[in-house]
Amino acid sequence: MAMSLRTYLNNQIKAKGSSLTKEKAKAGKYKSIAAAKKAGALYYTNKDGKVMAAVYAEDLKKATPKKVVKKKKPGPLQGPTKYHGTLDEKVEVDKANKKPMSTPALTKMALVALSNVPDKKVKSKSTSIRPKPRPTKTALRAKIRKLNTQIANARQKGKDNKTAVAEVKKLNTLLRKLK
Repeated sequence: MAMSLRTYLNNQIKAKGSSLTKEKAKAGKYKSIAAAKKAGALYYTNKDGKVMAAVYAEDLKKATPKKVVKKKKPGPLQGPTKYHGTLDEKVEVDKANKKPMSTPALTKMALVALSNVPDKKVKSKSTSIRPKPRPTKTALRAKIRKLNTQIANARQKGKDNKTAVAEVKKLNTLLRKLK
């Protein structure tokens, strides 16, 4: 990959410890790229008296751009995240990781963490997890009819409701599994 002319010249000026104006001031001494290169100058003056860069295309191809590697700042304590929580939260996490917990105990702990309510106020009755009820065949058929109506209305307008078609296919598959 070739480096841009500007980047190449900036790198060369920086390596010499010089400035752009100083380098361009030297350009009046040289009338060709070869003469400027031989003397180690970065600029020359062409026939028209214009200051030009004394760089060949091969020079740009040879020079590869330096990749800027940013140093990572050492993070606090441990772990991949920046937020490590308060001491109370750390104690709670350590307590949870110490031994295997039952499902009701895990649910209770999650509710306490989410609701900001102390442990004593959360009752174990509210922690029981109920599975989602399975849809009935009649409910599925009603939903399919509704989606088919939406598809038909879209087709009348000259459009195609792809999401509704996909949903109908999914519901038909679910309906077949219930039979």
